[in-house]
Amino acid sequence: MDGKKALYYAAIAIAVLIGVSVVVSVVSALLSLAWAIVSGIVSLAVLAGIVYVAYRTGSWLLGSDDSPSMDSIGSDSSTSVDAGTSRQDRLRQQYVEGQISEAEFERRIGEELETEEVDEIDRELERER
Repeated sequence: MDGKKALYYAAIAIAVLIGVSVVVSVVSALLSLAWAIVSGIVSLAVLAGIVYVAYRTGSWLLGSDDSPSMDSIGSDSSTSVDAGTSRQDRLRQQYVEGQISEAEFERRIGEELETEEVDEIDRELERER
């Protein structure tokens, strides 16, 4: 009977070792997959950052800026009116977001309206000439 018991315990030990080996292999495979995904995402993020820096550096060196210059804003009467409207919209947005007080908002809007009136008078004088 002792031989049968030893054989029985040996079979159980081998089954446990095989089970543990399978579990460790599955966990290892999952961790490897997760590591591959994370390293791929990090690599893509670094590559995107490098490409963005290269693009911005190139546009800076070549002098082609995406933002409109101040010269182009006042060059044309319709552009000037659109710019004035957008400035008023920006002031309204700043007031709504609480970035400026009501008094500051009213002061700046008053300045914008005065500027628009002066621009309109200048345009009329230009037409008369």
